[in-house]
Amino acid sequence: MKSASYMRLLDSISSSGLICRCCGNKVYSLSGANESVCNFCEAYVSSRDKDVVHGNRDIENNLGLMQSSAASGRWVDGAAAADSLAATNDPCFLYGASSFYRFFSDHTYYGVDYNLGGFMYSNAEKRSDEVQRNKYNAVALISKSKEFLFKSLKIINASPNPEDHLLFIKFMANVKLNRLDHAQKTLAEIGGRQNMDMVKFYANTVWMVNGGKKLSDKYIDEGVTYGLSNILYYLAISAAKHGDLDGAINMLDQLAPRSNMPAALYAGIRLRDIRNASSI
Repeated sequence: MKSASYMRLLDSISSSGLICRCCGNKVYSLSGANESVCNFCEAYVSSRDKDVVHGNRDIENNLGLMQSSAASGRWVDGAAAADSLAATNDPCFLYGASSFYRFFSDHTYYGVDYNLGGFMYSNAEKRSDEVQRNKYNAVALISKSKEFLFKSLKIINASPNPEDHLLFIKFMANVKLNRLDHAQKTLAEIGGRQNMDMVKFYANTVWMVNGGKKLSDKYIDEGVTYGLSNILYYLAISAAKHGDLDGAINMLDQLAPRSNMPAALYAGIRLRDIRNASSI
């Protein structure tokens, strides 16, 4: 892996001007482009998405509140907005809200204080699955994330010929739910579509890395040509799976704040835990 050259790419990440219609995230990329993949929820994003986001005041406000609460770490403040978006039964908003709750869960789970004394009851409440103790506990939040993913899939599957961006959501939702047989079938559907080169590349990257394959320099370079800053996330995950924990953590630690990518932040935390455990 050409570590030094890929680390230098981090300085090339900038706002693309694109905004995700699923979660309201302002997309960061390696180059200016008319299409990309969201750094927050990993939905397909095009220049047309702005029309959806700004076309309805309630939608715009809820997407904005969801993102601002995530950015500030005040996740509870965005929960009602995420629920309102999900209530529209739009598969895109359901998918975006599911990502909000996934990272809300991660934030809650990893937001523990090991300096507390005694049994550390407040930490136990964050990780408890007893709703009466804390309805925003990590288990309840990830369950809600999965619920929204399944609802999104149900709506998409009811369409005999879903649009390209919905087919990609179908693939990503199945991957996130670990429904790999369904994901593989959807990947084949994506491969049969026309004019989806960037989406095909990204979907195959996700599939390869989740399957444990190591990404070659040539493959990473192709992702760079599409301007996909998320390719650096998958480079890091691939490196970690093949033993380079230090390199992966270094990449993720620098990628997360530059790209507003919660997946990179929490992957870095998990990998650091693995490294610490293996050093005992």
